[in-house]
Amino acid sequence: MNKIKIVIGTLCIFCISSQAALANNMYSNSVEAQRTAITKGLSQEDNQENYVELPGSRLDIDIGYEYLDPNDIYGEWKSFNIGYYQKVSSDVTMLYQVGTFSREVEGDAVLGSVGIYKSWNDRMYTFTQVTMGSHIEYLPSFRIDNDINYLFGEEKNIVGLIGMTYINQYDEHEDFIVSAGVTYYQDGYNIGYRAFLNRSDPGKLYSTNHVISLGIGHEKDQWIYLDLSYGNPTYLSTIPNDYQTVNNDAFSVSLKYRKWLDDNSGFYAQTSFFDLSDEYQKYEFRVGYFVEFK
Repeated sequence: MNKIKIVIGTLCIFCISSQAALANNMYSNSVEAQRTAITKGLSQEDNQENYVELPGSRLDIDIGYEYLDPNDIYGEWKSFNIGYYQKVSSDVTMLYQVGTFSREVEGDAVLGSVGIYKSWNDRMYTFTQVTMGSHIEYLPSFRIDNDINYLFGEEKNIVGLIGMTYINQYDEHEDFIVSAGVTYYQDGYNIGYRAFLNRSDPGKLYSTNHVISLGIGHEKDQWIYLDLSYGNPTYLSTIPNDYQTVNNDAFSVSLKYRKWLDDNSGFYAQTSFFDLSDEYQKYEFRVGYFVEFK
């Protein structure tokens, strides 16, 4: 019985932790465009292109370490990530990301993503990202995300968002996720909320997740972000002769810091805590360097 419980918990790690990490990554990528767009001043009268300002060319490199408790069951996780934003034109920015993962229990793996920010006019832009992972249980074989963003208000400082996601896992699982959110910006701070509704197959099981984000800072100086996330990730265990519904309450808090050391480069750091009901707790530490290109 103890062995079965450990296997169920491990599958829980595969499904929930990978989805949580990717969802957080997607959320960060989406917020990146919002922050850049708003802080660069969308309502400037000299905006000849009449497009939402998108992220410029930039290189991000970081390393991460995650400690899991109970450590004797789940071990430690390490990762290395590199991302490159390529400003193709005034209305298109490409995003290329590669991550490597090393886990004591599950093994090593590689994850790759390609994304595109597309500005359609001075109020609407979209972000689409395709992700594929190497053949291991805790990464998706294929994932596609799409966000539609629209700027409201006379100052264009309220961003509404509708998102759609499809995830195909290497086991029998598929996930269909819809989300909606809103972010309010003022000089020096922003606050946002986003809700996710997930349907997991097999079983057609539904669950929800919520993200609240507070950002304080200024472009070319520093940004501090506090993110809170809570929900009840649910899926059907596909262990032979088992097929139990796995439902856990999840909570996470993350503190992120980005600091410019000069006009075009700096560092960023993140620490977070993730709690999955009675299964495990995870402590994450991440540090990275970025450089912007004109």
